[in-house]
Amino acid sequence: MSEITFPLLGAMFVVLVVLPLSAALAKALLLWLERDDVDGPLHGLTLRYLLLVGSSFLPLAWFVSAGLHQAESGVASLACLWDHYSAQDCQESGYFALALLLVVLTSLVTASGGSHKQIGKGSAAGTALAERIARLVQANPALHYLRGRVVATSQPGLAMGTHGWLRPRVVVGTAFANSLTDDMLVSALGHEREHVRALDPMRFFLLRAALVVNPLGRLLLAPHVARWYAAREAHCDREAVLHGAAPLSLAAAIVRAARPGPTEQVALGALGTDILRFRVDLLLAFAERRPSRCCHQGPSVFPASTVLLVIAVVLPHETGTVALDLLHAGTERLVSLLLH
Repeated sequence: MSEITFPLLGAMFVVLVVLPLSAALAKALLLWLERDDVDGPLHGLTLRYLLLVGSSFLPLAWFVSAGLHQAESGVASLACLWDHYSAQDCQESGYFALALLLVVLTSLVTASGGSHKQIGKGSAAGTALAERIARLVQANPALHYLRGRVVATSQPGLAMGTHGWLRPRVVVGTAFANSLTDDMLVSALGHEREHVRALDPMRFFLLRAALVVNPLGRLLLAPHVARWYAAREAHCDREAVLHGAAPLSLAAAIVRAARPGPTEQVALGALGTDILRFRVDLLLAFAERRPSRCCHQGPSVFPASTVLLVIAVVLPHETGTVALDLLHAGTERLVSLLLH
């Protein structure tokens, strides 16, 4: 049997069957978490994010680790022993792991498209805006976190957004900023401060990659992804208000930024009409009654994601690789039946 049969068919089975089934399980859990908004629309953002991203990356991590474990240890499945004189002669599990790694890398490259475009500063108007922003940041203690992290640009079509994975920065378009009062600009920067603090460009990128690698599961999870995006943006709005932003000024800035340019992945007003209305209505409610801290959001996303990923990688080495053995044997058996 060709050494490439199982790597290709096995990887296809994982992407087209295992990941959609994982997405279906995640959907069931998300439906339970979102039932009747019993704890409010901003409840459980961390857990919901982990379900959305983990439904793709955790099964992939397990299968890649299992394939590498079999390749490095010589513990091959029964299917390998049928076609080779010894387990050591079988390299199919290793090729399978490499095929899945290629699928993951392709999804990461696809998801990153357009997220690292060069943002030009340029023009005297940009310099004037940078000075204005520096003055406002200095005058507002809640914005001190943004010192050195705000870039003014005259690039056409850009309103306000957060760019960069490990050290995010807020990019503000001159035309947009010049249309805002100081209160509106301060409030908008307060919203972006939460995006910067939480490394949201990286968070959004990983979610996009999880959906790219699982095209069938994406159809199941699409409503929950949109719901999470809306809740995440509303969470940033609430955090801005809690740190002193004026709700009505922030609502006005969001409406003016509702037509973002194509370079903005994490932006002040980069979502659809329904989500925009939801955020504005929430801010109008905040203007009448100051918000309080919402329910506990759970552990930070990145440490929790790392722990789950490590568990998925270690598990095959500790508990065995029966699922991979079954997949391998089933694939070989299917091909054998088709060829004979």
